[in-house]
Amino acid sequence: MADVLSLDEELICAVCRDIFVEPVTLPCGHNYCEECVNQLKRSLARAGGDETPSQHYTCPLCLAPCDVRIELKKNIVLHNILEKFHGNRSTGHDCSVCKGQQKLPAEKTCLNCEESYCTLHIMPHYENNTLKQHVLVNPISNTNRLCKSHGKELELYCQSDHTALCVYCMLPSEAKHTIGHSVIKLSEATANLKENCQAKLSDVRLNLSEIKHCMSDLENTAASSKNNLEGQQGDCTSFLRKLKMFLDFEEQAWQKRFSVDLVQESRNLKHRVERLMKLKGRLVEAQEGLQQALAIQDPLLLLQTSQNTDWGDLYESESCSRQIQEVREWSGPKPIASAKIMPLFHTLKGTFSGDDIKLNPQSAHPRLKLCLASGSLWLPKNTDHSDGPYCVFGCEAFRDGVHHWEVVVENIPGWTVGISYAPAQGKVSSVVLGSDESSWGLSYTHSRGQFCAEHGWFKFCFATPTPGFPSRIGVFLDVDSGILSFYDALRLKHLHTFYCSLHTPVYPAFSINVESDREGLTKMRVINPEKNQ
Repeated sequence: MADVLSLDEELICAVCRDIFVEPVTLPCGHNYCEECVNQLKRSLARAGGDETPSQHYTCPLCLAPCDVRIELKKNIVLHNILEKFHGNRSTGHDCSVCKGQQKLPAEKTCLNCEESYCTLHIMPHYENNTLKQHVLVNPISNTNRLCKSHGKELELYCQSDHTALCVYCMLPSEAKHTIGHSVIKLSEATANLKENCQAKLSDVRLNLSEIKHCMSDLENTAASSKNNLEGQQGDCTSFLRKLKMFLDFEEQAWQKRFSVDLVQESRNLKHRVERLMKLKGRLVEAQEGLQQALAIQDPLLLLQTSQNTDWGDLYESESCSRQIQEVREWSGPKPIASAKIMPLFHTLKGTFSGDDIKLNPQSAHPRLKLCLASGSLWLPKNTDHSDGPYCVFGCEAFRDGVHHWEVVVENIPGWTVGISYAPAQGKVSSVVLGSDESSWGLSYTHSRGQFCAEHGWFKFCFATPTPGFPSRIGVFLDVDSGILSFYDALRLKHLHTFYCSLHTPVYPAFSINVESDREGLTKMRVINPEKNQ
């Protein structure tokens, strides 16, 4: 080993401490890598600075001067020795520690370090007491197939510890896996593992097949649901278009019919009035004639006068009463709508009828003033605007159906109307409509002249759609469909619509928002649109 080591030392460059690469010989006879000599020359030039650089560099071993202008020759003999050295020592595995372009071949592989070492770098494993305990084997690339304790091939498997073993691990001195442990051949363990994997693979494939069928069913269900929804959408759209067209036709027909019937009824009324006036004229004439007859003293003249009058039918009370009754029996214009239209009209009118919203004083902010009879709310003078929001809920929760109410907001600088789920106990007065996922609100700020629709993270601000400030806001709620719409009730202009999924009952909610202590005196009033036309 010492002879091999001394030979290796002769093939190592004294500068880079690695095996020679393109060795050259200095005039003094020492050999170095060609690149190492070039580094010596460059370091000499850097050391000279701006001064005239030195023309000599020294040998690192003997310090003999060497002229930089001398062109060094390659050491052909040493180069050939290196080639033979690499050829004779080649094992197919290089040293893991050697650096440079030409690594030395590995002498041994350490199973504990999982590294391969050349003759030079393996020496610590022969000299250090701790490294002496490591298991060294001939150079290999894969150390996982050998036992790290004995360096032998792993042929057994401990089912108790789930550890691969070699035959030396089963010796009496290695009693760790001999008592109470189940040890089988590695090939048998591999077969068992493959069998177990095959069973698990079958289960996995079965689950994947079920998932595939489930995905297919979901896709079919989704496609069917989509087709149904598209069909419903088409049917509803077609129906609503036909209904709109029908209502337009009905409106035009009713307007024309109303105009014709109005003229006809006016003529009927005129005719009946004329009949009554004619009957009245004859009765007045008969009255005057009878009064004159009573004043005649001459019997012959009285007889002649009574015979010349044509009032015989007026003297019969039944005849006059019958004529008067004929005129009296006129009951005005008859219904002109068809029998099918009126029930539909009354049904729709009932569906969209307004709600009587009663304010709940227990839900009101302490500073908020209420008038339950009129449905009004307001703030007293000099209210601290930092104490808001000033909110109140309605008494009744809406669980289903269509609901409709209006709010008078004229001359109120800031307000919010909307709906909310029932707040937590003790949190009613601190509710800010639209600020979380449990409420929806439409607010208006007079100073900015804009609306804001809010729900949780969603916030959409927009200017008033018509000139002027809103004075009356309508709220339309369809709980079943999840539609919440706001509109200008006087101008009949749509403002905003929320499409929401309402999973619990909701309450109508109202809030007055103030920006200064002088605001809030104007009353907000909740009204039923059907009773306040």
